[in-house]
Amino acid sequence: MNICTEIVEILNDRDIVTAFGIPGIHNLPIYQALHKCGMETYTVRHEQSSSFMADGYARVSGTPALCSVIDGPGFLNASTGIAQARADSVPMVVLTPSGSEQPQGNPHELCGQDEVSKRVCKAHFRVGLSTTRCDIENFVDSNLHLVRQGPIHIEIPLSMSQDELAPHELPVQPGVQKESKSFGNIEAANRLIHASKRPIIVAGGGAVDAQVEVQKFAERIDAPVLNTVNGKGMLPPNHALRVGFSPSLPEINKELQESDLTIAIGTELSEIDFDFFMEGKSRNFQSLIRLDIESNQVKCNAIPDVAIVGDCKVTMPELASAPTDRNGSARAREMRQRAQKSRYASQEMLTFLEVLRQNSDVLVGDSTQPTYYATWLYEPAGVRQYFHSVTGFGTLGYAIPAAIGAKIADRDNRVTSLIGDGGSHFTISEIQSATQFGLGIPFVIWNNQCYGEINKAMCVQSSEVWYESPTPPNFRFLADAYGAKYCRPSNFSELSDLLEESHKRNSPTLIEVSDEEFPEVHMTMNWFDSAGES
Repeated sequence: MNICTEIVEILNDRDIVTAFGIPGIHNLPIYQALHKCGMETYTVRHEQSSSFMADGYARVSGTPALCSVIDGPGFLNASTGIAQARADSVPMVVLTPSGSEQPQGNPHELCGQDEVSKRVCKAHFRVGLSTTRCDIENFVDSNLHLVRQGPIHIEIPLSMSQDELAPHELPVQPGVQKESKSFGNIEAANRLIHASKRPIIVAGGGAVDAQVEVQKFAERIDAPVLNTVNGKGMLPPNHALRVGFSPSLPEINKELQESDLTIAIGTELSEIDFDFFMEGKSRNFQSLIRLDIESNQVKCNAIPDVAIVGDCKVTMPELASAPTDRNGSARAREMRQRAQKSRYASQEMLTFLEVLRQNSDVLVGDSTQPTYYATWLYEPAGVRQYFHSVTGFGTLGYAIPAAIGAKIADRDNRVTSLIGDGGSHFTISEIQSATQFGLGIPFVIWNNQCYGEINKAMCVQSSEVWYESPTPPNFRFLADAYGAKYCRPSNFSELSDLLEESHKRNSPTLIEVSDEEFPEVHMTMNWFDSAGES
C-alpha cells in the first residue's frame, strides 16, 4: 500500500470522508487513493474554492473535510481559503504533493512550500523516508482534534508518492493534550463572579460546541449573553438572556464598559466584533475573565484579570453559582431595545435579512454591504447557521463555494448564499459546480455596481475618484451559461417566493438584487462618514 493510500485511510478512519479539489499530474496518485478508498470527492473550478468549500462544510457539520490540490500554484491558490479557515479556527485537512526543496526549474516548483504552509496552516507535516503510519496518525490526532481547531497540511514529496511508509511501527502516542485548567484560576474566577453585580457574557466561535453549558452558566449567574459573529445563535431566539446584535454597536459597547465583570468564552475579542466601525475603541473592561482552549489566546487583544485555559465544556460547569437577583433578563431586554434604535439598525436592511432568515436554515455571507449589516442584525435560530468571510482574514468570493460546502454537509438544509457583485467575480464559476452537483442553492447577488462599500470609504476621504470600478456582467446570461435559473425581484414578497422556490430545485438559482431597483433596501448610509459620532 503506497503512502497516498495509507494517508487517505487514516483520514477515513477519523470520519474525514469528503474531499474538495482539482486533480493535476502531480496529485493524481492522491486522487487514485481517494477513489480506491471511496472518499466522496468534488472537483471544483478553482483551487481557492476547494478550501472555501471545505470551510463551509466544516462550519455546518463540525467535521473536517479534505482539500486536495497540486503543489505550488494549486497550494497558493487554495491558501486564501486556508488562511480564512485558520483565522476563524475552522478545521480542515490539506493534502498536497511537494516538489524539490532546491530550485531545479521544474513545473509547479515552489521551494519553501513548507515555510508558506507553516504561516497559513495550524500545523504542517512533510512525509519523509522514515515516516511511519503512527507518525501521521499522531500528527492528525494531536493537531486536528485536541487543540484549537484550524487547517493542517500534509505534503508528500513527489518522489515518494508511490512509496510505502517506513515499516517500523511505534506504539501510537497519545495526542497533545489540552492544557489543564488551573483550579486556582477557577477559584479566582468564582470570587469575581460572586462579587459582581452586573456581569455580562460574551460567547464566541470557540463555544459553539458548548451551547448547553453556556446557557446553563448564563442562567446560573443571571447574566445577559452577547455573541460574536461566529457565536451567533448561542441562546435560543426567545431566551430572556439573549441580546443579539454586536458588541461593536455603541449602545452595546456602552453596557460592556459599564458592566463590572465581562466573561469572554472562546473569543479573541477581534476588531470585527468589537470595533467594526473603526472608531479605535479599546477593549478595556472593568474586570475580565477569559476562557479559551489555548494559553496564548487568552491574552489576545485584552489581558484578563483571570484566565482559564481548557475546554469550556469542562471548565464552565466548575464556575460556581451566584445569586440570581441581578436583573439579567431586564438588562438584556434594555440592551436589545437600545440597539434597535441605533443609527446602524437599518429597518429596511433588517427586513431584507429577515426574509433571508425565514427562507434559510443556513445563510453564508461574503464581504458585501448586507453582510456587514448582518454582523449585528442577523439572528439565526442556532449555532452553525450563519457565517461569513468578514471575520478573520476577510476574503472576497467566499460565499459561493462555502455555501456549496455547507449544502454538501447537509443536503436537507436550506442553504442560501449572499454575495456582492464585486466579490462574486472571484468564484462565480462555482455556480456551475452547484449545477453539476445537483444543489438547489439560491445565490443572492447584491448588485451595487461593484465595490460599493469601498467607494463609500473613498468618497469620505476625497472628492476625487482614485480608480474605476469594474462593470458588472449580465448576470442573466451568466446564469444561463452555468445552468442556473435567473431571477430579479423588486420587492420583499417576490424575494421570499423566489427563495422558497429555489430551495425546492435540484439546481442553483441566481437571484440578482439591485440596490437601485430594489427600492425597499436602497442603501444610503455611509458609516465611514459617521465614525466617532455618539
